[in-house]
Amino acid sequence: MARRVLLTVGADTARDNRSGPRRDYAVLADRVGAQIIDRASVQRSKRGRLIRRLAGIGPAQAWLAFQRRREADVIVTDGEHTGIPLALLLRLVRSRVGHVTIGHRLTSKKKRLFLRTLRAHGRMDRIAVHSRHQQEFAVKRLGIPTERLSVIPYQVDTAFWAPSHTSEERLVVSAGLEYRDYPTLIGAVEGLNASVVIGAASNWSRHSFATARLPANVRLDSFDYPALRELYARAALVVVPLVDVDNQAGVTTILEAMAMGKAVIVTQSRGQTDVVEDRRSRERGVPRPRPISLARTLAEDSGVDLEPNGFYVPPGDAASLRRAIDYLLDHPEERARLGSAGRRLVEALFTVDDFASRMAELVASVGPKDDAKAAMPRLQYG
Repeated sequence: MARRVLLTVGADTARDNRSGPRRDYAVLADRVGAQIIDRASVQRSKRGRLIRRLAGIGPAQAWLAFQRRREADVIVTDGEHTGIPLALLLRLVRSRVGHVTIGHRLTSKKKRLFLRTLRAHGRMDRIAVHSRHQQEFAVKRLGIPTERLSVIPYQVDTAFWAPSHTSEERLVVSAGLEYRDYPTLIGAVEGLNASVVIGAASNWSRHSFATARLPANVRLDSFDYPALRELYARAALVVVPLVDVDNQAGVTTILEAMAMGKAVIVTQSRGQTDVVEDRRSRERGVPRPRPISLARTLAEDSGVDLEPNGFYVPPGDAASLRRAIDYLLDHPEERARLGSAGRRLVEALFTVDDFASRMAELVASVGPKDDAKAAMPRLQYG
């Protein structure tokens, strides 16, 4: 008999932009036949609206999922903001429903309190993380059993984000909001003989550096999905500058650019080491050795030939970033090689359908606590 699955989603699914890429939650919901609890579900509930006002969207969705726990064999929460409060509620009533959550950044101080001190992970049957750094931290610092953790690579819709016949311009593109180090990028490209476009949503302007003087060749703007795709298509290369954070910040932009066949330059932060394969053994100035990437491990397990697909640069180093940009702008054949390799990699290992299949495997591995037939998932690394 098919499992009954509830899936919490941080988006308003009815209002989601349907002109963009396929959403990972939608593909997963179709794959496992899940009922979705989204933001609109909270708005339709009087108690949900109250909890949201007092504690935020995560606890509100956790409450709605908790109220419907008898309708499900497995509840899937799309992040710790929902997974932690749901786990505490399930433990309170000793519910036997299965619980799978995605751990985006288990290393934050607030989450560490709930996971290490209150041991909320005791009611998380499986935790999917996107990087091995997060997996290692969870085991060594939070005491989460290894068997409860699975590294599930991030994803991209390779049908929407795909190479086009648009002619490349002498254009450098960057995009995204999360943990970006745009001051370093702006410093690196001042005086560069190329145009630079940074695509970020309007709330990016709340950052203090957004009002600073911009070089004449730099433009800030916001783009919907089709416009961003057109911008990538025109770009010579894509840069993802990051602060030295310990999660997979920037992975969405990196995979989108790779899927478009673009060479990428990425800050080697503590958490962003699992997607880019740099042909250079180590960039000078990088403060730590480069670990074996998740991409390399997946490629070896799948028999995929992993090729160099981009460059890493040290955190906060505008000079190193400028050298990498200059080199790729001046070497179009190298750009093309890296971009083609990136496209082949995401097609082989990082599609949204791959993500849904891996998550569905986790869902199939858990169920009510008296279900002795649950099988362990295959995707275990570390």
